[in-house]
Amino acid sequence: MQYVGLDVHKAFCQASVLDQDGEELTNIRIPTRKEELESFLCGFDEAKFVLESTGVWEFVYEIIEKNGFEVLLAHPMKVKAISSAKIKTDKVDAMTLAQLLRMDMIPASYVPDRPVRDLRELVRHRKALVEKSTAFKNRVKAELLRRGIRRPEELKTSWSGRSMDWMRSLGIPVIDSNLDVINALQDQIKSVNDLLIPEYWKNESARIISSMPGIGYYGAVLIASEIDDVRRFTDAQHLCSYAGLVPSVHQSSTVSYLGPISKQGSRHLRWILTEAVLIHVSNEPDSKLSDFFRRVARKKGKQVATVATARKMLTAIYWMLIKKEKFKITG
Repeated sequence: MQYVGLDVHKAFCQASVLDQDGEELTNIRIPTRKEELESFLCGFDEAKFVLESTGVWEFVYEIIEKNGFEVLLAHPMKVKAISSAKIKTDKVDAMTLAQLLRMDMIPASYVPDRPVRDLRELVRHRKALVEKSTAFKNRVKAELLRRGIRRPEELKTSWSGRSMDWMRSLGIPVIDSNLDVINALQDQIKSVNDLLIPEYWKNESARIISSMPGIGYYGAVLIASEIDDVRRFTDAQHLCSYAGLVPSVHQSSTVSYLGPISKQGSRHLRWILTEAVLIHVSNEPDSKLSDFFRRVARKKGKQVATVATARKMLTAIYWMLIKKEKFKITG
């Protein structure tokens, strides 16, 4: 058995190959291209591979996987041997990964199946489109404010066709240009929605999650795709940790205290849950989650209350998925 550590970059991969005794057989640079990577893999009979999670990991991971080799994706924040190394080069990083793999000490990241990865990218793409649309709407608002123009009261918060027609009637080129971009983005968002709605209906987990007030079909698909198989988490606490919604722990000798949330893990999951909390509290003021939110808000403020309630909401979602039961409103 040979052990291969890959330090992956856009243009190249640095590969360190170790034998069973930990002796380095080679440490070479390979272009990050399909043909060169497959040619490199042809030189192995029995081998295990590890690469660190970077922006181009998926392409390399799939080539290794399709060639029938076992491959692990190392969690970059947890590979302390690399991040704390005094001498840090591509060759050293690759060899360190290979050594950790040989000793079975790789802190591996979970890699979902390709359909789930593609679904994640689709929901994240929609989020990016909405954020860009919001940014251009804010540019229009700023331009109107700069010129001292106020929209009619009935159109003040609307971005309907009627509202946009009124803004175009002003004959301001900058506003017209921004509105053109907003329309194009809205068309793209609609196209993505048309792809996501069928995904929602065929995804049992998403349909269960959407029974929670405050979570629509889009949020449900996002949460379901980020969680994937809920049983990979041993308990709700581990799921909340994955979402970065648990407090960070600071410890020295016999003294320990809890700090702000870790914000490690899935930022997309954390974002959608905090958004859902505000909608839930507004729409279901008599639920236990809303009551909890208000109690925490009175003591520690709305920001802390939102995060704490998001953690409770995710805990409820965990058990809903485990039991395959929809949310029950309780006062």
